[in-house]
Amino acid sequence: MFAKAKAFSLVELLVVLGIIAALIAILLPVLEKGRERANEAKCMSNLRTIGQMLSLYANENHGNYPRTIYIPGAPPTAGTNPSAVDPFVPGGPVANDVTAALFLLVRTQKMPMETFTCPYNDVTTWEPDVAADPTGRSNFTNFRKNLAYSYANPYPDKPAADGGFQLKSNMTAAFPIAADVNPGTGGTENSTNHEERGQNVLFADGHVQWETSPLVGIDKDNIYTTRGGAVAASPADAQDAVLLPAQK
Repeated sequence: MFAKAKAFSLVELLVVLGIIAALIAILLPVLEKGRERANEAKCMSNLRTIGQMLSLYANENHGNYPRTIYIPGAPPTAGTNPSAVDPFVPGGPVANDVTAALFLLVRTQKMPMETFTCPYNDVTTWEPDVAADPTGRSNFTNFRKNLAYSYANPYPDKPAADGGFQLKSNMTAAFPIAADVNPGTGGTENSTNHEERGQNVLFADGHVQWETSPLVGIDKDNIYTTRGGAVAASPADAQDAVLLPAQK
């Protein structure tokens, strides 16, 4: 005769389930934190690559960072005329298009389209068909879906240009060149790419740093607005960075 196996009592079963639930409650935040850090690291890597491509472009263009049709005094634009074949002739992007300036890295440096997408921002996605042959385009199809980063507005108005603003390879090392996308709200709000916890910022010397506030310009001003607080406008002077496009 075999001895009858002893079954778990209801109390013992509840205790085991309680222990499992407690372990899950402890482990889930740790796993989520690990996922956040991995996404921040990939985002940082993307911006570092963007910085390298900007440097390569500048080396090939007398130190100038990318920009397309420029009309001093015209407001900055975004996402215009993506199907234009040539970004530097009439019929190309509307003047002062910040997104078209960044797209030049895809055209001239063969930069992978997916580099412009933030892994933490599940809205952004890249387009393999565009990546296969970007030479027949001047812009992203939809910059709000294909571009998760903002770039220092390379189109100063006349007062800023007269004051010495130039987006070139000889800029001050601490000048912010690009970062997670501008939230478009002004104030001191962080980028929405990382649930407003902060943003990765690419500086002119090529290093990328995680910042918990957008107040990291040369004079600790907001990298997403002018010194006067405007979101989409010309930089105010040689030390002022306004990273565009804005999400809203």
